Amino acid sequence: MGKTILILADGTCFSGLGFGALAPSVKQLLSSSYTNMPVGELVFNTSMGAYHEIITDPSYAGQSIVMTAPHIGNYGLNRSWNEMQFALPVCKSIIVRDLYTGAIPLGRESLETLARKWNLCGMTDVDTRALTLHIRQKGSQYGVVIAACDLTQEEVKQVIQWLIACPPMQERDFISSCTVEKPQFYPPEGNVKRRFALWDFGFKQSIVKQLQQRGVAVTVFPAVMPLSQILTQECNFDALLISNGPEDPATLGGAVDQLRGFLGTIPLLGICLGHQLLALALGGKTEKMLFGHHGSNHPVRDLQRNKVYVTAQNHGYCVLPDSLPPSATMWLVNNNDKTLEGFYDLTHTVMAVQFHPEAAPGPWEARQLFDTFIQFSHLNKESSDAS
Repeated sequence: MGKTILILADGTCFSGLGFGALAPSVKQLLSSSYTNMPVGELVFNTSMGAYHEIITDPSYAGQSIVMTAPHIGNYGLNRSWNEMQFALPVCKSIIVRDLYTGAIPLGRESLETLARKWNLCGMTDVDTRALTLHIRQKGSQYGVVIAACDLTQEEVKQVIQWLIACPPMQERDFISSCTVEKPQFYPPEGNVKRRFALWDFGFKQSIVKQLQQRGVAVTVFPAVMPLSQILTQECNFDALLISNGPEDPATLGGAVDQLRGFLGTIPLLGICLGHQLLALALGGKTEKMLFGHHGSNHPVRDLQRNKVYVTAQNHGYCVLPDSLPPSATMWLVNNNDKTLEGFYDLTHTVMAVQFHPEAAPGPWEARQLFDTFIQFSHLNKESSDAS
C-alpha cells in the first residue's frame, strides 16, 4: 500500500493508502484519457456491508463509491455474489475508512485481492465521515485517486483543471457497457406461470432471481434492441420490465419515445431507472438530486397499505410527482425527504418503484412487491377476458 490522494473537482483533497489496482501518478493522469483513469462521480453508500454486491452493481457505472461503514472487507468476497453480467465492475474506485486484511472464510477472496484482479483502484485510511459530509453539503462531483507522496500546489491545480475538462456525467454513455449484447433467457424455478421481457439498461442478477423463484420466465433484451422487435405478437409476453441502470434518464429520449408508444398495450413495470423512464413516458419530469440515495436503510411509506418498508436504493435522479398526469397514483414515498418512490397508472397499465425490491444488498421485506408486479401483469388478460 502506498500513499494516495483523492482530489475532488472543487479542490478538496483527502489522503489515504492505496489498494487494488495501482493509482496513476500526476504525470500519467495528465497524459491519459479520463476513460482509463480512476475518476468518477463520488457517491456515498450507507450500507453496513454487502460491499461485493455494491461494487458489482451496474448502476454505479462511472462512479466512485464511498462506504460510510468504517470497517469493510471482514467476510471476504465470493464471485457467486456478482450482480453484474460481465467480468469487471463498471464503478471507478472504492473508498473506505478501514480495509480489513485478516483471515476470511475458505473459498472467498479478500477485497484487496479481488480489487487487484478487477483492476479497481481502492483507498483506505480515508476520513470517510468528513468526505461524506462534504458530499452532502456540496453535492456529488468528480474525484480522482492519485498516487503521490507529496503534491505541489501546482500539481493539485493541474489535476483540478484535468477534472474540470472531463465531460459531465449526463453527456457520457454508460449503458452500452452495462447492457447485454444479445437476448438471454432465464427459465423459472418450476412451472412457467408468467413470461416477462426485461429491457436491460444494466440489470442486477438478483432481480431476475426473484422473478425466477416466483415462476416467471425472463428474457433479457439489449437496451439497443427496439421495443417493436421485442413486443411482437409472436413473443406473447405478459409484461415488459424496464431495468435499473446508470445515466441521466432525461438523456434517454429514444427509449422514452418507444415506451410512450406501448402505453396501455401491455403492463409496463419499472425499477429505479425504469421508474424514471416510465414517468417520462407518461409526460413527467425528473431532476438530479444533490447527493442521491445510496444504501440499504431508506424508509419508504406505502400510502395504500399504510406501512413502511426499509429499502435498498441506488439512484441520483428522482421523479417530480406533480409532473405526472392525473391518471397516475402516488403509491410510495420516501419517509426521509418525501421524494416519490413508486407510482402506478391503471389507465396506461404502468407500475414502477424507485428503489430496489430485490434488496441485494438490503432488507428483504420489500421483495413482496415482486408479487405485486406479477399480479399487476394480469391486468391486460383480465381486461381482454372481460371484453
